Amino acid sequence: IIAEGRQLAKVRHANVVTVYGADIFDGSVGIWMEFVSGRTLKAIVEEGGPLGAGEAAVIGRDLCRALAAVHKQGLIHQDIKAQNVMRESGGRTVLMDFGAAEMHHERSGGLRGTPAYLAPEVLAGGAPSIQSDIYSLGVLLFYLTTATFPVVADTLDALREQHQTGPRRR
Repeated sequence: IIAEGRQLAKVRHANVVTVYGADIFDGSVGIWMEFVSGRTLKAIVEEGGPLGAGEAAVIGRDLCRALAAVHKQGLIHQDIKAQNVMRESGGRTVLMDFGAAEMHHERSGGLRGTPAYLAPEVLAGGAPSIQSDIYSLGVLLFYLTTATFPVVADTLDALREQHQTGPRRR
C-alpha cells in the first residue's frame, strides 16, 4: 500500500482528497492527508432521503473527474461508495478512502471493496479495472437517487447469483 499511497500523493485534483505523503513508521504504513470537513454522501442520504437528479448529476460529474485523475496516475480505487465520498458545506465533493486502491498492473488477490458496489466481473473473481470503478460509480449514483441498490442480496453468493440471473431494480 506504500506504493499506492505515494502514487496517490501525485494526484492533485479538487475532488480527490489531497495526500501529502506515505511512509512506514515503526513497521506500519502511514499516510498523511488533508482534513476534509463535511458529511459523507451516505449520511446525507440517510438524514435527508434520496437526492434529486440534478444534484446527483453534479456529484457524478465531480466524481468522474476525480476518477479520471486517479486513473491517470495508474490507480484503481476499488471502493467507490457513499461512505467514501464527502460533501463539504460549500458543495465540494471529495473522493476519499483509498485503502483498497491498487496499481493497474498489480493485483493482490482476494475480493476488495464493498460487495453491493462491486462490478459483476469483480464479484466473479476477475481483476478490478477502470471499468469496475465506473460501474461502482453507477451504483453510487443509483443509491443517491433511490436510497437503495440496483442488485440486493443477503450473502455474497446470493449477490453473485442475482447479478447473473436476478432482476434489476429500476
